[in-house]
Amino acid sequence: MKPNPELLAAYTATSYHADLPSGRVTLRIGEAATELNDILIEHEVGSWAFITACNPMSLKKGDRENRQHLEELEKLLIERAAIYFPGQGIGDSKVWPCESSFLVLGINLDEGIDIARKFGQHAIVFGRFNKPAQLVWVNE
Repeated sequence: MKPNPELLAAYTATSYHADLPSGRVTLRIGEAATELNDILIEHEVGSWAFITACNPMSLKKGDRENRQHLEELEKLLIERAAIYFPGQGIGDSKVWPCESSFLVLGINLDEGIDIARKFGQHAIVFGRFNKPAQLVWVNE
């Protein structure tokens, strides 16, 4: 699937916040995620992904349904013994409500895409040590 221009604009105009033990970090598409360097070094990993389970297929769902999807995602992360932290994607335009998400450390791109597909997501935010955050479409 080629990215819908409206979705591409919305995802790009979003701040991706993660709550780490050292405090909140903010990630933006195309910007270096140097704020994650220390925690990546601490956990001896070189990559990360920001993943949500909310609003599958970009169809707005209710709070209860989104909470249920997020709990299922967290259960999957626990089963995989993933290192993860809670987060939120907050769009600049406020057209979409903020989406609860997880910042997952040490995940490779294929794993991130696989998880996103399971939860009906169009894209993930992915990055590597000292590199810019990338928007990766999962159904290209």
